[in-house]
Amino acid sequence: MDVAGVTGGQGNLVAFNNLYRGPGGFCGTGAPTTYFSYNTTTVAGGSIDTSPVISIDGKKIAFVESTATSSIFHVLKWATGPGNGTSPVVSATPGVGNTATMTSLTYAPANTNTRSSPWIDYEQDVAYVGADNGRLYKITGVFRGTPTLAGAPWPVLINNNRLLTGPVLDQLTRNIFVGDARGILWSVNANTPATVRSLNIGLPGATNATIFDPPIVDVDNGTVFAISSNDGTSAVVVQADTGTLAQLRRGRIGQGSSGGFTADLYGGAFTHDYFNNPATGSLFLCGTGAADVTPWQYSFGFTFDGTLGTFVMDTTPTFSEQLSISTASRCTGWTEFLNPFVNGGTDFFFFGLTVDCTGVGTPGCVAARTNDDLDPLITADITGGPRGIVIDNDSTAPQASSIYFSGVVSSNNTAYKLTQDGLR
Repeated sequence: MDVAGVTGGQGNLVAFNNLYRGPGGFCGTGAPTTYFSYNTTTVAGGSIDTSPVISIDGKKIAFVESTATSSIFHVLKWATGPGNGTSPVVSATPGVGNTATMTSLTYAPANTNTRSSPWIDYEQDVAYVGADNGRLYKITGVFRGTPTLAGAPWPVLINNNRLLTGPVLDQLTRNIFVGDARGILWSVNANTPATVRSLNIGLPGATNATIFDPPIVDVDNGTVFAISSNDGTSAVVVQADTGTLAQLRRGRIGQGSSGGFTADLYGGAFTHDYFNNPATGSLFLCGTGAADVTPWQYSFGFTFDGTLGTFVMDTTPTFSEQLSISTASRCTGWTEFLNPFVNGGTDFFFFGLTVDCTGVGTPGCVAARTNDDLDPLITADITGGPRGIVIDNDSTAPQASSIYFSGVVSSNNTAYKLTQDGLR
């Protein structure tokens, strides 16, 4: 949670259980219960601004505490029962009056971390994470040992004093992909960190060329995707080769910030069919209008290229649709999930709009779309729209098959649960 914790007051790392409670719920009626609530702030003002990552056995959580002047990597081993916090606003300190433990490693002592969530290589028990100084760090012994900062040649300088996205590791090539605030996509080889490549997605120096979301890596197809709101001509989605970082395709997704207006753009999602055969699938994502900054949905198909030996994105979208007439409304990132038990199998896409969802003057919302572009957009009002959306299974049990998220607006520190089908 992007607020500083207060012991006995607001927690900033909170867990809930009995999630399937509610009318007719599998776990009975009533509301979910607080599993634990911790104040994890160790430096005044420290907050969790990026996503936490859970160990494979679920017993530990790795996350970054971002302070005004430093970035601290924590690993929490949680506990339950008395002394572990009773609600999100009545928190406990790990290890004080409870058996929880938390290790702390200051990996960037003079720089905060705004956007770089840690990436865990579970096989190697290693974390990769960035900081706002434009460097990528390696931490060993994350869940099975003692978190320790790797020495030279780490950290690797990506782009000096540029904000970085979260990194993504391709286990096949061992390349780590990360975007930066100047619109450049980078790759660093985990085994030989001196091997650094770059590709301009946006136009460095142009208005809001920033890559905000981590790159999307297709290991099987050997390609990586990144999005920028301004390459000097328009907003773009770019597909590149995971080995060489050579550009394969550049698709245009509206005016974006190329007209001088700020229009932040975030990651898309593949249809379920793409994972079976890219030629039958699509990439869904948000851009803007061709000559304005209203939010639009775009869909791109794929074709096999025999020369390249891979599936490449079509440069012309197969579908586009205006999502709101508001120039103030912005899309959040997309999440996909196939639920085989809804109408014989439904490929859902979830994302959000920040304001003016159903008309000027209306709130933001979370939105659901299916793989059928002709289906109507389903929305539910959420002030500011949703943060990252978590999917909860395809069970037919009552109160299951849901999505979870919190609100974008910091003052809206509320956890939401809605059904996948109908956003109820």
